Amino acid sequence: MGNRFQKIIDRVIDQPDKKRCAVVCPDEVTVRAALEAERLGLVDPFFFFDELRLDVLSTSSGLLARDGDYLIVDTPEEAARAAVKCVRKKEMDMLLKGNIDTAVLLRQVVNKEYGLTTGRLITHVAFLDVPAYHKMLIVTDGGMVTYPTLEQKRSILENAVFAMRSMGVNKPKVACLAVVEKVHENMPETLDAAELKAMNERGEIIDCIVEGPISFDLAFSREAASMKRYESPVAGDADILLVPDFVVGNLVAKAMMYTGNSLFAGVLVGASAPVIITSRSSTSEEKVNSIACSALLARAANAY
Repeated sequence: MGNRFQKIIDRVIDQPDKKRCAVVCPDEVTVRAALEAERLGLVDPFFFFDELRLDVLSTSSGLLARDGDYLIVDTPEEAARAAVKCVRKKEMDMLLKGNIDTAVLLRQVVNKEYGLTTGRLITHVAFLDVPAYHKMLIVTDGGMVTYPTLEQKRSILENAVFAMRSMGVNKPKVACLAVVEKVHENMPETLDAAELKAMNERGEIIDCIVEGPISFDLAFSREAASMKRYESPVAGDADILLVPDFVVGNLVAKAMMYTGNSLFAGVLVGASAPVIITSRSSTSEEKVNSIACSALLARAANAY
């Protein structure tokens, strides 16, 4: 475990009660992660199997001995529906996606009759423990909203602020990324960044400090900011990188992971409970990190 994720894990372990995690259509990696999270004292998992995933159940000695801790239904859709309904009824506190199509799970999450919508935009936050950076970092949104409008960017920003505050950062610093620090009419991301900063200064976006437009190097590196004589409380000290669109967010997060040896956790925020949707290539460690972050998010959700 990375040191920064270990601190989150320790915080969750210290809580007096464990959150309940609904694991939807688990594969072997997801089962291993959920059982490891249970062993660490992070969550109490409950498994929702469909018929296609029964081979995982039959070969897992850790599950076979758990009478009553799993449900078997016919299809992935039924598993997702049952899990979402349990979260809606507060029998579970979070969802963990296993081997099920993301769209199938999300259709149940946003179902108007029994889903987990709150009126807020559902967005993706990527928590990254970057060895070259001095603290935990969020990149958003590289997993949910493709080409956000200004109003959607505001929601993405506010969800990320909630997520970072849940981790114990009282007033996160937000960098609205662009390739330049000045507003250009032909660069819409600079216009949006400047307006988000203005909203923050007017008190319309609260509990954070917003800077933008600002380039990645200035948000990430104090040395770069000093060399360019760029002054801002966010420069070289950002907690949240708000990206212009889905493509940029996805590439930035994956570049940090695969070339910078960064550790990762990913969670959807904006529903009434955290929804963990990690990549098919995610390791058990990444899923455990995501479960730990979601446990803190679930605890903070009632106060949001």
